[in-house]
Amino acid sequence: MLSDDTLERMLRDSDPVRDGAATDPGSPTAAGILARVRRATRKRRRRILVLVPAVALTVAGATAGTYAWVAGDGKGHTLDSTGLTCVGPSNGDAVMNFDPATGDPVDTCRRQWSEFFGQSAPDALTACVDSSAQGSIKVYPGGRDQCARHHADPYRGPTQEQLSLSLLRTDLASHFADRTCIPHAELRKVIGRLLARHDLDGWTTRHFQTADKEPEGPCADISHFKEPQRIIWLGDHAAGTPINWP
Repeated sequence: MLSDDTLERMLRDSDPVRDGAATDPGSPTAAGILARVRRATRKRRRRILVLVPAVALTVAGATAGTYAWVAGDGKGHTLDSTGLTCVGPSNGDAVMNFDPATGDPVDTCRRQWSEFFGQSAPDALTACVDSSAQGSIKVYPGGRDQCARHHADPYRGPTQEQLSLSLLRTDLASHFADRTCIPHAELRKVIGRLLARHDLDGWTTRHFQTADKEPEGPCADISHFKEPQRIIWLGDHAAGTPINWP
């Protein structure tokens, strides 16, 4: 069995960035990076292929017998209902935005499979919740056994809170249709009203900050939803450009 020191050295040696300043995948910074990728995807109206190093999968397999894992909330629900990953047939995964109230993960990936990967979708696709810090929805080629093979649980659909959050997102987009600059104070006020309307108790808004602690700009946007902590992170928006709601 590999020791912790050996595993750590393997991971470090496989990482092309070795400055010791890796970002915690569960931190607001990491979630903000993911949110920016999704916003860029929406603006370009195409999908992004994210390549996963094969060595990372090898190391993960080596630790399977050593560490326990929990997928999502442990009950088949994701911790990030706004995102979906279609796991490709080789080393590329397609990451996209997702609405659990109107879409099915398997159907969504199946419709886009040929566009993503240049081939027809396999007969069997299975939606799972992975054991990452984000508890993401991933659709794998194959049957339900694929979930356990990837340290994941079968996806069992959205929670009631996630459905309510979807309605809030829809109402936000409708309320601010065609707006290109929304002051932070106005956006917070409308979000507060919609949180109450949809019985989303305990949710708050915060301004996403980098290490420089810059002040809020004149226009606001939603950076991402941090569901386990019930936080809606607000960011700054460039005036005059369309707002693409997550």
